[in-house]
Amino acid sequence: MRTLSDDEISVALATLAEWEHQVDSLARLAPTDDPAGFKATVERVAGQDADHVAMVDTPNGVVLRVATPQAGGVTATDVEVAARIDRAIEMGGADAAPPAP
Repeated sequence: MRTLSDDEISVALATLAEWEHQVDSLARLAPTDDPAGFKATVERVAGQDADHVAMVDTPNGVVLRVATPQAGGVTATDVEVAARIDRAIEMGGADAAPPAP
């Protein structure tokens, strides 16, 4: 699996407004009042790619990091996972989620 170049990541981030490129991952803060429910939603929408997502609780919500461990960086799959997570957040987070692919 090929990691994306910095330019490719910049192009992808144009459609992922809340995300940023941090070293070898895409990252964002997802504010939520229900961290456990939100994490379950993220795992569900990530589907078979759930191992690409790391989540850490903070006082302000959940920090998400998406990367491909085997590739050592961000791949096209990670961009798609981030987009699926964004769609779930837009639909209401833990309250509503699109099905996993």
